[in-house]
Amino acid sequence: MKKLLITVFFKFLNNLNFAPLRFGGRLTSLISHLYVSRQGAKHAERNLKLISNLTNNVFILFTVLMLANQQSIFAQMRKFDKKGEIWVEKTLKSLTLREKIGQMIVVPLNVDFANTGSEKFAEMRRQIERNKVGGFTLFRGEANSIAALTNEAQRIAKIPLFFSADYERGLRMQARTGTPFTTNMGVAAGGDVQAAYRQGKIICEEMRAIGANWLFAPVSDINNNPDNPVINIRSFGSDPKKVGEFASALARGTQSAGCLATLKHFPGHGDTATDSHIGLSTINADRARLETVEFVPFKAAIDGGVEAVMTSHLVIPKLTNDEIPATLNPKITTGVLREKLGFKGIISTDSMEMGAITKNYPNGASAVEAVKAGVDVVLFPPKPELAIDAIEAAVKKGEIKETRIDESVRRLLSAKYRLGLAGYRLVDLAKVNQLVEKPENIKEANATAEKSITLLRNDGNVFPLAREKAKNTLFVVIAADDDAVEGATFIPEIQSRVANAKIVRLDQRSNREDYDKVLEQSKNVDAVILAPFVKRAALKGTVALPENQTAFVKRLLATSKPVAVIAFGSPYLIRQFPEVKNYVVTYAIEEIAQTASVKTIFGEVPFQGRLPVNVPGIFEIGAGITR
Repeated sequence: MKKLLITVFFKFLNNLNFAPLRFGGRLTSLISHLYVSRQGAKHAERNLKLISNLTNNVFILFTVLMLANQQSIFAQMRKFDKKGEIWVEKTLKSLTLREKIGQMIVVPLNVDFANTGSEKFAEMRRQIERNKVGGFTLFRGEANSIAALTNEAQRIAKIPLFFSADYERGLRMQARTGTPFTTNMGVAAGGDVQAAYRQGKIICEEMRAIGANWLFAPVSDINNNPDNPVINIRSFGSDPKKVGEFASALARGTQSAGCLATLKHFPGHGDTATDSHIGLSTINADRARLETVEFVPFKAAIDGGVEAVMTSHLVIPKLTNDEIPATLNPKITTGVLREKLGFKGIISTDSMEMGAITKNYPNGASAVEAVKAGVDVVLFPPKPELAIDAIEAAVKKGEIKETRIDESVRRLLSAKYRLGLAGYRLVDLAKVNQLVEKPENIKEANATAEKSITLLRNDGNVFPLAREKAKNTLFVVIAADDDAVEGATFIPEIQSRVANAKIVRLDQRSNREDYDKVLEQSKNVDAVILAPFVKRAALKGTVALPENQTAFVKRLLATSKPVAVIAFGSPYLIRQFPEVKNYVVTYAIEEIAQTASVKTIFGEVPFQGRLPVNVPGIFEIGAGITR
């Protein structure tokens, strides 16, 4: 009996590829069947309870061992070995055409709490069971609710799921918890390439703790257009070589911890003033310029072994001689990315819900054209079922060969195997609070943010600011957006250092009288420190300070009072008031940048940042005063 149990146990594990998702019941059934054949039906019934208890205990032990070893399983990408090849081919063969197409679809998922009986949960289940989607992209939520929901989804799915996310600066970019990092431009301003590597590693470790496995980062675009409303501070800068170094480092760090990293937005979304969430962008660059500028960071990271690339919704007529967006254009996706740059990994579209696509291409048609162009993943088709229908119809009509679908699905299944998902796809909910927001990771993120703060002008040595002088300084927060985060940390950080600090907050609800009142207050202080906050956001279309607020800044600068500007967000804000004599850049609006800026202006940490972009006619790359 003992020998029989051991034999069945190991055969069963081998068949499951160490996936104990349905372990207890299936193993009990197998042993019962074999025991009946050995002993006869009359003995099987009285021993079934004993067998069930034994197998359940083995299941519990096996699960505990798997969870205890979870960190080592997810510590790095697995090698694609013979066992992986067998799993991929066996899985691929088991799928219908429609199921294979479903693997190429990734849809958005709001991961705020969802009761398993709710419509929101039912919709997630429908996407898994009906459309057989390959994965979800996570939005909102907090670490524990995300982990619980990804586990539930993985239990439902026949094929393990990708869980991707735009956690470019950590989980906090989308979720309410997670180690918060500054922006890519801030990281580059600090000058430490290894900080990008460590950031990627930390982000992935927290992702795997909550069930996520595919990072839609690093942004590898060169921000060579100061008016770019969608990339801007998400870029590592305007120097192609430096951007390549930082992007490659973040990708390596991400993959070293066991997640897919993704370069975006190929072939480069930096030199445009149009937000592709709103409309179709055009890059007016020829091949020679692209090869020496835009392609450089992508090539560096591709040569370094990055796993995925995301395409962009823009046209490059001088390269392709047409007006077809890169996402749908085989001349770019296949001709340049696959053939010219030699990329062999996963190619994903950017969101197909963006205006650049939806305003010009019907839902199903855009999905078909993307697959024809050479992508492996169609991200966020507005109506997933219609996209699957259209691709399936195109295959049946001979417009797309089924071997082309198989090629993509093999690539996707291979990645899932190397992520360890073919073995064990759940996360240990008890460990989430141990792995997310570790104190040492928060310390790392704070140190990176502090190194980023850049002093570009300091007329009369205003900075660092003495606390005694700060007592008669007026601090004015200028919030360009309807966002409570703008000034939410800056104000209490000032107050904690300066008793009865003079602080005012102005926003879009402030009227002319409010601005005039602040101007009157400025007459009774020794100096004024302005803190304009301008959020970079999709669909906003601008990263400029609104005209009325710019006019207010200029009125203050025209007075005889010493005025300093601490720009929260884009370093290019100075173009709206170039006459300012004291100028500090933080590259972000988030809490971590607000805390770092206050520490720096009060001299608790030195100014160390160096500008990673050109500000035309005002500053060159590398500008910065050490103080």
